[in-house]
Amino acid sequence: MDKKDDLKSKIKKNRKAIFELDGKIEGNRSKIEELRSAAERDNASIARNYTAAFYGNHHLTNRNSEEIFKNRIAILNNMDVEGEVEVNFRETMINLANVEFFTHRAEVNQEVIDINEKLTVVNQLLIEINQAIMARNEKSVKFNRRNLDTNKRFLNGEFHPSKATVSANTKRSKDNEERCEKLSKAADRNKSKIEKLRKLGQANAANVLKNSIEISRRRSQITENQEEVLKDQKDIASTVFN
Repeated sequence: MDKKDDLKSKIKKNRKAIFELDGKIEGNRSKIEELRSAAERDNASIARNYTAAFYGNHHLTNRNSEEIFKNRIAILNNMDVEGEVEVNFRETMINLANVEFFTHRAEVNQEVIDINEKLTVVNQLLIEINQAIMARNEKSVKFNRRNLDTNKRFLNGEFHPSKATVSANTKRSKDNEERCEKLSKAADRNKSKIEKLRKLGQANAANVLKNSIEISRRRSQITENQEEVLKDQKDIASTVFN
């Protein structure tokens, strides 16, 4: 086989490799878009869960705690006591109620501080993600600019078949072959990574749903607490203040 026939064979082989690459890379692209869509869906669901758990359940249950101990203090303050022992009983019980409430409040504060710290880390990661996207977009802009320039060079005749040489064509074909091989291996690696991310995404989606169910269940318990608090207040009003 002479050099011309050999080059034609390599060009044909490269064309096949490029066609296969198209399938691999575009297939990965579709899967990546599916992953991103699922991740964004989970992110939105996580945000809804956060709002429901923190701005909803957290605030409501804290309010219940305040009302419960307010009722406790009302009961104690309105106790009929006689003598120093009974007075001290009432006063120590009032102090105990306050200590218990503020112990709980301090624990809540500490855990919310820890949550805020994690939110700060999450925000930093989101900032880094945005910066990575911005950097990728800038690279794409530069890529497009270079290739627009290449198109102009084709149009103005700088790149023209009449200027071609056998050696340049052979080198270009060899470069294409090597790049196709590297791209194919990279596409295979990406495919494996995509599959791992898909499994992780499925686990995340399941946990998001599980949390959503738990948040709803907790809201029902909080509502039950609220009803008990209201009943407690009515009992106090009818018993203590009569």
